[in-house]
Amino acid sequence: MRRTTRVATAALAALLLGACGTNTGASDDGTDGGDTADAASVVTADDCADPDAATAEITDTLKVGWSAPLSGPLADAVGNVIAGMEARFAVANDEGGIDGVQLEVVTRDDAFNPERAKANVGELIQSEGVDVLDTFGSGQLSAMADDQTDACVPLLFAQASVPAYRDVEQYPWTTEYLPSAEVEAQVVVESLTAQYPDGATVAMAVNQSESGQGIADAYRDAFEGTDFELVGEAPLTDPNTAASTLKATGAQILVDAGVTTDCLALTNAIGRAGWAPETVIQPSNCADGATLYAPAGEAADGQQILRWLKDPANPAFADDPDVQQYLEQAQANGADDPTNSYTVNGWVIADLMVDVFTQAADSEDGLSRLSIMQAARTQDYAPPMFIDGISYQMSPTQSFGILAFEPYTWNAAAAEFESAGDVVDISSRYQ
Repeated sequence: MRRTTRVATAALAALLLGACGTNTGASDDGTDGGDTADAASVVTADDCADPDAATAEITDTLKVGWSAPLSGPLADAVGNVIAGMEARFAVANDEGGIDGVQLEVVTRDDAFNPERAKANVGELIQSEGVDVLDTFGSGQLSAMADDQTDACVPLLFAQASVPAYRDVEQYPWTTEYLPSAEVEAQVVVESLTAQYPDGATVAMAVNQSESGQGIADAYRDAFEGTDFELVGEAPLTDPNTAASTLKATGAQILVDAGVTTDCLALTNAIGRAGWAPETVIQPSNCADGATLYAPAGEAADGQQILRWLKDPANPAFADDPDVQQYLEQAQANGADDPTNSYTVNGWVIADLMVDVFTQAADSEDGLSRLSIMQAARTQDYAPPMFIDGISYQMSPTQSFGILAFEPYTWNAAAAEFESAGDVVDISSRYQ
């Protein structure tokens, strides 16, 4: 039976359309205007352990070093991210690279262990001589950020959402790709207000990693002062126990404050428990329908998610020329599963990097770690694989990146996501 999630997401667009807006920071001639100068004042080499390394011209090869869980339960998803990234870099390299500089991905396995990620940073910087870093997970980012900041090596588009590293003054050399948990929770709670004007009861399943705790904290803050009552929380250490515990609360709404591996596991668990909450909200990092929703059958029907990427597996995008080009190029350059949302994710992160590297190379100082970071701080770019109307927006004072979403619900019978409203853009709130 279809649950009422579709009503909530459809109402979201109507509720927030009045707040829609875009802050591009660009002048009429396509330049960044004053933002570039502002970025130069925010990101400097003055406090770098090796200022000369930060400002040295990058020649021949630009290395991007990844510390990521290449083993363990997240390995398949991360493997697709890396494959998508390598495919996009291959396209750039075939087109001449960045003013002749070729792009290379260097990986180190951290098994989703923050201490291993911290050790990987030293190896990637010292032994591999990487020019840019990336990582997967909020705990990993937390373990890496101080050393990476001291070394003045840009850490771009981290697959994390922890709020602390969006503080431009404290971490000027770090950006995150995933939407801020604060922003995502805010949008979801406003959508729930449209569906439940008199409030409702909420249960939350929480992954015990820093990623999960960050999402949970954001929802607790977003629910505070509303008519929604958080009547129960349970750790996702054992999804079956969590489902049974939370079912006993009788909550109308279930929020999954989890990571990729939790989404299907929790859905299967509530199905086994015979619990069908009126509304189930999944985190935006659980985006792949084929692997995270379809296997759960009817138990996943109507689950809500906010998305920003086009889905090449969805017939709604079959005629999209950007999707068609992506599929052709990704397949031609070694991406074995191009319709997988994590492959798309990796491709888009690489596409965002190519845009940053190009802007840095075109700057007066040429391509260097410093110019890369300054370009990243003023980026305003809509990757072709972003849903139309959504872009990645940064400024020297604003580090949120993604501030727009399209609401979707999962249709179990059709085994695909369905749009549940127009793109909701709240960027005007963060100008």
